[in-house]
Amino acid sequence: MRAIITFHSIDPGGSALSYPAETLDRLLTALERCAVPVLDLDTLLLPATPRGVALTFDDGIRSVFTAALPVLRNRGAPAHLFLTTDAVGGTNRWPSQPATAPTFEMLRWPEVEALHRAGIRIEAHTATHPDLRTLEDAAVAEECARADASIERRLGRRPRFFAYPYGYNDARVRAVAGARYRACLTTEMRCLGGEEVPAALPRLDSHYLRSGWVLRNPTGLSSRLYLAARGALRRLGGQP
Repeated sequence: MRAIITFHSIDPGGSALSYPAETLDRLLTALERCAVPVLDLDTLLLPATPRGVALTFDDGIRSVFTAALPVLRNRGAPAHLFLTTDAVGGTNRWPSQPATAPTFEMLRWPEVEALHRAGIRIEAHTATHPDLRTLEDAAVAEECARADASIERRLGRRPRFFAYPYGYNDARVRAVAGARYRACLTTEMRCLGGEEVPAALPRLDSHYLRSGWVLRNPTGLSSRLYLAARGALRRLGGQP
């Protein structure tokens, strides 16, 4: 198994964006049992890395600090947080957010800084979380530049990786974002293959990694077939 996993909020609420802290701990136990190391993205993407997973948290929801960090610290697991910088200190009700999406409290800058000190890599997820396909090239670049500048100003480190808001991207957006970052992450649901386009890396949605039978053996044939089927259904439904 060689994959990037997407999380949003670490909470027991049951929404599509929620993943309980105890389930995260169980997932890390299962990966360890299956001899799948948890790696940072730089290491995972090396051609010589045959297996492993990277943990990514999108948006910057506050539960990453309150609920995920204790689990990650206890496990010594690296992770990347893709931060929507203009939403820091507020909520996830940005203008493009669907009305049906749950509302979450976002991280505050001191908490972002604490995550950074704890070894969580803070990466870019734009300033305002728009559908980048609706913007002109200059506006796409500005969204990225503003996010990068905010993170670098607070942490002294420019992001190396980027996640497209909602996973929405096209060739034009990939060209703009791909020129700025080591790699850009989508929501295309599959494991990493032998050769990938750095500007459009796939990820597994943690929503499908919560069932007990999947957690018992996430690398087993039944789990792999299930995840492949879920990815195919998403593509048939037009989801990015």
